Amino acid sequence: MPSFGIVGEGVTDQIVVDNILLGYFGDEEPIVNYVQPPLDKTGETSEPAPGGWGLVLKFFELGEHRRALQFNDYLVVQIDTDVSEQKGYDVPHREGGRELEVAELVMRVTEKFKGIIGDEFWRAHGHRLLFAVAVHGIECWLLPLLYDDNRAAKTTGCLDACNRERNKRNKAPLSTSGHKSETKNVKAYQEVAREYAKRKRLYAVHDKNPSLALFISQLDARNVKAEPGAAPLEGVPGQQPPTSSDAEE
Repeated sequence: MPSFGIVGEGVTDQIVVDNILLGYFGDEEPIVNYVQPPLDKTGETSEPAPGGWGLVLKFFELGEHRRALQFNDYLVVQIDTDVSEQKGYDVPHREGGRELEVAELVMRVTEKFKGIIGDEFWRAHGHRLLFAVAVHGIECWLLPLLYDDNRAAKTTGCLDACNRERNKRNKAPLSTSGHKSETKNVKAYQEVAREYAKRKRLYAVHDKNPSLALFISQLDARNVKAEPGAAPLEGVPGQQPPTSSDAEE
């Protein structure tokens, strides 16, 4: 079973992706490692932790992805698009006066990382990178678990929507104030997201949110249930060269 390292904006984002991977693979129980931000010394997850979109980009700018792929078969890159227009991120939401479609925005973000990684590394190892681009926030991916109407497809105001529904159910909100900059309730995120660890539940609702559906489609297209067969990374003895099918990707 392949192993997955998650590079994300925060621990709560990693928790959501982790549960999705668990549900996707079902009884196969994938190995999931929290790479950025890492778990604390006790192996626990807690907020606040060093995170944010800037550190996700910096992780790749510093070449840390090379090291991470020495210890993981695949690297999942989780990043939100809510502030992608900010300087340093530089992925606009609009073009020619037109709002980009979800798939277009996800593609633009992926291209951003391709530019950082470089063509040579991408050709050799790009098939081992999986992009969990949440439009416009990871909380949007939780909406299908909380709503069975068109609110499940929301791409804005998702944290507030999650908190409202949690409050209605007399459950703790994901955030104490409803703003992403405030303290997040890790246990609340885990409580909601763990529904995705149930394969039947994941497949019943994942396509209700467009960017979540794209991530699941990416897992399908990459056939990640098979070993990645990656080309050897520098300093990693014993790795096998890519298969002919990998070379065609």
